[in-house]
Amino acid sequence: MIVFLTGRVVDIGQGYVDLDVHDVGYRVYTTDTAVFSLSLDQEVRLYTYQHVREDAILLYGFLRQAERAVFEKLISVSGVGPKVALQMLGGLSAESLVAAIRQEDANTLCTLPGIGKKTAMRMILDLKDKLADLPVNQGVFTPHVAAVEPTPTDIVDDVTTALVALGYRPKEAQKAVDAVLQRAAPNTTVEAAVKAALTWLYQHQADVSRL
Repeated sequence: MIVFLTGRVVDIGQGYVDLDVHDVGYRVYTTDTAVFSLSLDQEVRLYTYQHVREDAILLYGFLRQAERAVFEKLISVSGVGPKVALQMLGGLSAESLVAAIRQEDANTLCTLPGIGKKTAMRMILDLKDKLADLPVNQGVFTPHVAAVEPTPTDIVDDVTTALVALGYRPKEAQKAVDAVLQRAAPNTTVEAAVKAALTWLYQHQADVSRL
């Protein structure tokens, strides 16, 4: 596994740089931010992730180890491949991405290329409690949109969307949301409501299968 490369930049293209490392050339796909900050003949170290496909072995590189660590978390989410994860890190810093996920800020995530509401909710559900070990300052975050208190309608829509993204039919999701939110506290978060809805669906499998 190649974990970093130190070499001279010999070419810069759209979404990649070519490095000369002791007379061996490596193409490394990287963020737009990195591409714009590098120049020809510059000596640079890129922290890399080696992605193996049936038809290719690709290298993705980052100027900071924190960016690579966040990238690896992002691609663990279903529906988020290396290309999308790279675009996300080009749109927000690693610190801002981590903070947005921890704060359940789906609106900010949806401003990023390739990220819709379903993917944003899945990302929050999958990663919210798995980011504590990342080498990033998780207190730094400037959101793209002003934070607002979610309305009851927002919570219903977000929880329903999350359940459908997890594979439930819309009718099943709506039934669970109705059942859970009737008993929920006024300040219930989306994450808490989704967890409660999943518990309800598990307990009422026979009922929802007839919907």
